[in-house]
Amino acid sequence: MKDQPVKYWIRNEIEEIIKEKSIDRKLFYEYSKTKYKKVINGFYYAFADYEKYPKVELNYCWLHFRQELKEIDCVSETIGWNCMLAKIKERLLYDWNKKIYLILSDGWVYEGYIDIITDVLSEVDGWLDDFYIVTPQYDKLAAYSDDGQCLVFYEKQ
Repeated sequence: MKDQPVKYWIRNEIEEIIKEKSIDRKLFYEYSKTKYKKVINGFYYAFADYEKYPKVELNYCWLHFRQELKEIDCVSETIGWNCMLAKIKERLLYDWNKKIYLILSDGWVYEGYIDIITDVLSEVDGWLDDFYIVTPQYDKLAAYSDDGQCLVFYEKQ
């Protein structure tokens, strides 16, 4: 794995977790690479201040969020990684029987159900930087900051 670019390390780790846990790829999977850009752009233009930061950039994107977003809550990683992840379903009002997107700051996009997403994220070892869990309507967001060691929940107003 070390001979691949760093951005592939997290993708490879997630693939290993999917295999080890025998996760049904209908429930959680890497999104179509031909449609990545559409999802990333939908996320960026919904939540980032693109007038001030016109280049679509996922690294540290949380620093460029729009001021008018409604911050619902912030949960620190100090409560424990799995407890922090469990707060997603508590803090965001959404029909959790529907799929959502997981967007990694390295540019990978996944689609699946929240319980599977959090199950996979609970197994990730250390290649994970920032990530964003967003509804397909681009109206609700959970943004994890590795630097801040917290998960912040937002809604569009």
